[in-house]
Amino acid sequence: MSAVSDDEIIKRKLLVEGESGNDDRRLTLLLKNYLRWVASDDVGDVGFETFQALIGSVNQCENAMEQSALVLSMNQEQLNQYSELFKKISQFVFIINLFALETDMENAKVRMDECKEELRTAKIIRKNRREYDSLAKIIAEHPERDVTLEKCQKLKSQLQRLQELDKEYDRKIALRKKQFHLFLFALNSLQKVIEEDESSSPVATEDPVTNLPDDASTEEGTRMDTN
Repeated sequence: MSAVSDDEIIKRKLLVEGESGNDDRRLTLLLKNYLRWVASDDVGDVGFETFQALIGSVNQCENAMEQSALVLSMNQEQLNQYSELFKKISQFVFIINLFALETDMENAKVRMDECKEELRTAKIIRKNRREYDSLAKIIAEHPERDVTLEKCQKLKSQLQRLQELDKEYDRKIALRKKQFHLFLFALNSLQKVIEEDESSSPVATEDPVTNLPDDASTEEGTRMDTN
């Protein structure tokens, strides 16, 4: 069996008796010595020494009592300090929780803004996809670019030919208008000559064509050349 060290013995005594074990033994020893001193009826030097020992034991007990009172007061003060510290810690924890709650609210607000932005972006993407699908359907209904360009080139050629033909028709119409105007002028001049001949002489021996004015003859010749 292994030997028990002094530290183990002191530790066991402290665990069994606690801090007040020595005080209890001191009071018990003081009471026994006091009863023994009272029962001895010794008034000599031995009795005086015993009395001084009892006074010393009483002083030790008083010191122990004062020490216990101081320890109790100190424990109470520490308890009060711990209570104040607990209140401060509780307030600090409350402030931290409040700050954390505000932070969570700010984060939630930021997240809501992000979700709104994502929703807006998703709506734009959805709208663009619909427009893309519509354009794709319209493009699918029309022929390819090469075919369209070829048709466009043919239409341009036809349009140019029609424009040239329209210009040619306009030129011919303008020429016919000039010829018709010249014909009317010649006809009017001829009618005047005939009327003058009829009014001047009942029997006309001159050739009507010969008696035409120079301008009328010239215009008539121009008309005949044009035809």
